[in-house]
Amino acid sequence: MKPVCFISVIFFSLFALTVSAQPFFQRYDSIPVIISGTYLANPWSGGLNFIQASDIDLDMDGIKDLFLFDRTGNKVRTFINNGTVNLVDYKYAAEFESKFPALHDWALLADYNCDGKEDIFTYSSGGFAVYKNTSDSGNGLQFSLVTPLQYSVYNPPNGSLINLYISATDIPAITDIDNDGDLDIVTFAITGTYMEYHQNQSMELYGTCDSLKFQIKNRCWGYAAENSLSNDFTLYDTCFGNIANPGIVLNNNGDERSVDRHSGSCLLCLDLDGDTDKDLVTGDISFNNLTMLTNGGTPVASSMVAVDMAFPANNASTAAVDLALFPCGYYVDVNHDQVKDLIVSPNAPNASENFNSVVYYKNMGTNSFPDFEFQQSNLLQDNMIEVGEGAYPVFFDYNNDGLKDLFIGNYGYYEPTGFKHKIALFKNTGTATVPEFELITRDYAGLSSLGVINMVPAFGDMDGDGDSDMMLGGYNGKLHYFQNIGLPGDTANFVLSQANFKNSNNRSIDVGDFAVPQIFDLDNDGKNDLIIGGRNGKIAYYHHIGSATATIPLMDSITHFWGGIKVNEYGYVTGYSYPFLFKQNGVTKLLTGTEKGYLRMFDNIEGNLTGTFTLADSTYLGILEGTRTAPNGADINSDGYMDLVIGNYAGGVAFYKGTPTIITGSSNAESAESWNVELFPNPANHNITIHIKNSGSSNYTIEVYSVLGQLLVSEKMNGSRHLLDTENLSQGIYICKLSENSSASVKNAVVKRIVVKH
Repeated sequence: MKPVCFISVIFFSLFALTVSAQPFFQRYDSIPVIISGTYLANPWSGGLNFIQASDIDLDMDGIKDLFLFDRTGNKVRTFINNGTVNLVDYKYAAEFESKFPALHDWALLADYNCDGKEDIFTYSSGGFAVYKNTSDSGNGLQFSLVTPLQYSVYNPPNGSLINLYISATDIPAITDIDNDGDLDIVTFAITGTYMEYHQNQSMELYGTCDSLKFQIKNRCWGYAAENSLSNDFTLYDTCFGNIANPGIVLNNNGDERSVDRHSGSCLLCLDLDGDTDKDLVTGDISFNNLTMLTNGGTPVASSMVAVDMAFPANNASTAAVDLALFPCGYYVDVNHDQVKDLIVSPNAPNASENFNSVVYYKNMGTNSFPDFEFQQSNLLQDNMIEVGEGAYPVFFDYNNDGLKDLFIGNYGYYEPTGFKHKIALFKNTGTATVPEFELITRDYAGLSSLGVINMVPAFGDMDGDGDSDMMLGGYNGKLHYFQNIGLPGDTANFVLSQANFKNSNNRSIDVGDFAVPQIFDLDNDGKNDLIIGGRNGKIAYYHHIGSATATIPLMDSITHFWGGIKVNEYGYVTGYSYPFLFKQNGVTKLLTGTEKGYLRMFDNIEGNLTGTFTLADSTYLGILEGTRTAPNGADINSDGYMDLVIGNYAGGVAFYKGTPTIITGSSNAESAESWNVELFPNPANHNITIHIKNSGSSNYTIEVYSVLGQLLVSEKMNGSRHLLDTENLSQGIYICKLSENSSASVKNAVVKRIVVKH
């Protein structure tokens, strides 16, 4: 069943917005950020935790760029290769991410039809799906679904087709095992222990490599059996009933397979010794190393003859992989020297290294005889804002110089003894119109010593002395109140006044889990109130009922279901609401982050604090920065428009610049209301019908933009009805602008959002 999509209509003017209009933001990556005296190349690229890496040409310039799939939030990150030979030189390019279909658990890119363009192999319930890369220079990057679930013949030659099983935890090897030109699959059997080799029959059946016709060729590939209690292997296993060159046998139950679950492994097949057959590099859950198996057989009769559990240390004079937890290897050309390198990253979300989690080994040899040398443990992470797991950014001028600084709380940095929870401070070292941020400390005020898990800071004057105090939310759903004892105009000096902050009934405020506070004067009585998001997806409202100048404010619980808000996706018990209240033209609005990642906009708040708010937009501007998003805003460049930072659970931050409108162009909002537009079906698949009603004109221009403002389609429309082809648009959210063509200096326009769902 397709998900419910909300469609919003926006009437806009180029230079003036009506009071009721929503703010607009566009991704902006040019605000400088400095760490240790160095300007970061991609500071606002959103963080990386547990990635899977592949090569692909994103912009059709003939140079392979970098595709990263992060298991944290199933988020795609795309980086353009600037083309500098022998140098790691990438520029973050968010505009390509929406071109990929929805992916989850694992995603690898490989060219299965030999057209030079990498296709998508990704987890699908019970196995994997395949998307063909149909990109060209005219239409740019795009994909089309080939199969939602790939099958294989498990008992050839006459066995029935069964889904080629790969678990959500495992990562298969997708490569040409027998060197015949098509892509084969090696994966652990559903029962574990043995690896299955599924041969692609495309060349055998059709003489070309453009098909995906698999049959199992070996149930014990390489005659190697993984030990049940370690990631060591037993070689020359008899593999009862197995035959060589290569062979298959029927199991006792015909086509049936055991329902026992395999715990988790990732496989990488590549030629490590130049003998043309594929050797194996594997990582396993619960272990920190990679194990290499040397293939002493042939491409059509594999036989593993040696085990190296310190790969690649014993393959070259370099450091072995030692990465907590469940490291997996990926073979990509990192430095644009036409030789593939090794990237290693953990595959166990929420239990692994999350700050130095993209390990880079440079290949000093060749593609068929690699020689891996360790380079760094934080590839790309060293050039972005990265705070481990969870990023909760807040603007606050801590040193009273008139410039908004950036504080970023986190869930924690992984350490073997447990997560270390901190707040990073990036000082604004720029000017009022040209902001620039520099990392001062990753552990502001030594707050990590408190042991508060999942630190979420909020700032505001709670004691009426004219300076901002701090409220700190924690994992256990409680708050900690810090009073600012600094002198007026001085740098903030916070002291803990009350741990487990209490309400007017002297009970600790508790919203369940993952307390996310914001300090805001909701009823305009001159005293700041509290709203608090949480794991349950709701928002609590606490009203300041005490003296404005009391050292510890007196807060009365109004509701834990404020505004009737619950940001959970359908069927989910968790929502991870992250509220951000702000004023636009004197009117209070609410933007919330969510577990899914989309931002939700609410209004109808003014004069309705005990009522139900209006959901104005459930996928605000189509912004999707990952899971557990955390928005916060301020006008940091003095242009009159609020800017937005959005943290996410991968530990990074994105920056969105406030603008008068997301799309340039002229319109007249008042006259535009005299005609309206219907688009159906929406979501669209192959096409969408545009029907214009109540307009005297019959000549229009249709423009389709990405949510980042890139013009993708421009067509003339004659008459009141038009069929817009969406077949070449990747699934995602787009802005459709319809302009009335006339000789008048002011032209009418209507903007609607469309969703493409192939």
